[in-house]
Amino acid sequence: MDDQAKLETLNYFFKVHGSSTKTCHEPQEKCKRKAIRAHSIPSSTVLSYLARDGHVIMPQINLKFPPPSEISFQPIGINKATTFAGLCGHHDNVIFRPIDDSLPNTHDPEHLFLLAYRAVLREYHEVLQNAIRSQAVYNKRVEVSLSPGDVPCDFGIFATSHLVNAFECYEYKRQYDYAYLQKRWHALNYDLLVMHDQPPSIAVSSMFSLDDVAAPETQRVTLSVFPIDNAVVAAFSSTQRDTPFVKSYLSRIFAAEPYYQKYLLSKLILQSCDNFVFTPDYFNALSQAQKDAIVQFYTATLFKNADDHEDENLFLF
Repeated sequence: MDDQAKLETLNYFFKVHGSSTKTCHEPQEKCKRKAIRAHSIPSSTVLSYLARDGHVIMPQINLKFPPPSEISFQPIGINKATTFAGLCGHHDNVIFRPIDDSLPNTHDPEHLFLLAYRAVLREYHEVLQNAIRSQAVYNKRVEVSLSPGDVPCDFGIFATSHLVNAFECYEYKRQYDYAYLQKRWHALNYDLLVMHDQPPSIAVSSMFSLDDVAAPETQRVTLSVFPIDNAVVAAFSSTQRDTPFVKSYLSRIFAAEPYYQKYLLSKLILQSCDNFVFTPDYFNALSQAQKDAIVQFYTATLFKNADDHEDENLFLF
């Protein structure tokens, strides 16, 4: 595809998908209902299990100008925690009922697929909103003559980069859409890490790219962490194309002995995931040094990984 074709494709994508922030992103792309604030981590099972007095602990970002932004971990009610406006109530219920009515069954490929699918839908919604906002700011700057509209500038390039990211994420989501419609649960590869006799401390639903992996295209993986019976499960999912890169990327974690494995998984969550909750029991029991270390590492890795950074205070389990 030449540059002009890419530009036309991006413009068409934004015209179709960038007109509303409340679109239902169901797999057939036919729904006209408005999206609701759907949970990306099941509320009636996982969040309710972790909550105390109806609240969990989540990272909160206070945007500041000039940067850096401030991040803190604050209580949030489970009715609002981990929600995103990416599905209407009907499709959220129809698609994800199997993993909402009870805790996910790790032996059921449909459940594993749905955990990954929900993380992908939530990430697509987030990057699309970022693209819409960035483009709106750039258009306003052009309108008031703060940015040129006919030659490249930093604000225009920034907005375009968000649009490209949204388009690539949309193409990735479509792979999941087609697999869901055909019930091809084994279209994904699943790698499970089960921590036995582990008290629940955290739940995660996130998709992230393997930024430090040399590959011809962006490689992505989803991570879901949830309690089940007397264990905590970390479920990684990837498309068949991405699986060799994902397995290599995760090999150090899966090869580690249990104690160090939890440490490596903790670092991965903090530097790669933005959609997770703590149970208040665990977070409030942390020392101030542990809380400070977690906040500092999470903040420092918002835009760049820090794999070489070591701190025993980063344990999330």
